[in-house]
Amino acid sequence: MPNPPVGIALFVLSLTLAPLTAPAQQVNDFPTSDDPLHKRVAMYDALMRGNHINEGVFMQHIIFPPVGTVAPMVGSQEDCIEVTGAMLAAYCYRYAITKDPVHRQQCHDIIAGIAKLEKVTGVPGVFARSLNKTDTPLWHERHHFFPIEWHESTTMPGYRWEGDLSSDKFVDLCYMLGLYYDMAADEEHKAIVAGILDRFVGRVVDYNFKLVDVDNKMTLWGNFSPDIPHQPLNALEILAALKTTHRITGKERYRAAYHMLIDKHGYADEAILSKTIWPDMWNVIWDDKLACKSYFQLFPYETDPSLLNKYTMAINRHQYTWAQLDYTRHGEIWFPMVYAALTGDRSVVTPKVLDALNGMHGMRRWKSQFPVEQPDGTTKMVEAEQENNAAEIIRNYWFARYYGFIDE
Repeated sequence: MPNPPVGIALFVLSLTLAPLTAPAQQVNDFPTSDDPLHKRVAMYDALMRGNHINEGVFMQHIIFPPVGTVAPMVGSQEDCIEVTGAMLAAYCYRYAITKDPVHRQQCHDIIAGIAKLEKVTGVPGVFARSLNKTDTPLWHERHHFFPIEWHESTTMPGYRWEGDLSSDKFVDLCYMLGLYYDMAADEEHKAIVAGILDRFVGRVVDYNFKLVDVDNKMTLWGNFSPDIPHQPLNALEILAALKTTHRITGKERYRAAYHMLIDKHGYADEAILSKTIWPDMWNVIWDDKLACKSYFQLFPYETDPSLLNKYTMAINRHQYTWAQLDYTRHGEIWFPMVYAALTGDRSVVTPKVLDALNGMHGMRRWKSQFPVEQPDGTTKMVEAEQENNAAEIIRNYWFARYYGFIDE
């Protein structure tokens, strides 16, 4: 499939959709634990759409006035791509169920926001973690993640963006774009997605399988290279990205890179050990999330029985630990459902999993104090409300609906 140049792709998006910005603290209705799940999810979605959208991208965490502002949004923003990916996945599954054009348009809106994360950096194929429309640094930049990674945009004057994209955000982008391409994109947006992936993953291939920033240096967690020691999970992640990019762009270079890493460097064998089972302190939920998103890019599209066998061994190691979880965290509830959807073994979605799914509840607002620099250079502790996101709750619900684990 031919890919439009970056300028054309972004221009098409700008014509298709106006900037999507929702001022903060517009929605204040929270569900109770007694509300039925479908009502809770609808209310959480209203909170996300009312309070957390920043130009098409969903913010992971919002701090309200007097510490924050209505716009630009203030709060920790390093994981916005993960939250946005979960929301896009939820909306894709919802559109597949409802076929409502409004739901499809909401998917398109997110893609417009994702395109801005590339445009704001000024380098094709380099994505920001987040962005804010502001001419001056915001106070939260100094108190969350890496302050040095906030930059002024040269391509979008009046914007600041957060850099040093990591391997987890690399996985999130490839996963969400592949899912959207399959489930909700029309032909126009399929071409846009192909262009984004070609620039994004192509740049990683160009730099010897390293995720590099605008300075062409590898980011802190951007190592997929066969020439640098890396974790087995990173091998799984880059294979998934190459599989997705090849099937969507049709470009031979991605198929060739996929098989080169497997045949020459043993990446499929490494992927078998992508789950760290021992020591227990390294058995962490965020790695499980990345593995799930990678498996979703591999299982439905790999046709080689030998490779499928290796990926099955890998996901079986994950399920060995997932079966022992108590499912108190929303991310954990997703894991056995992913295993069932990809392997066909629905027995792993036990009554315990379903009880946890039906009991999902969270995303409350609470007060805290924040160190805010004053005009005279001093720092003052200021109290304000903050709000977390409900992206995983919403994603879990629509995933379970789509695969028939629960009804409406």
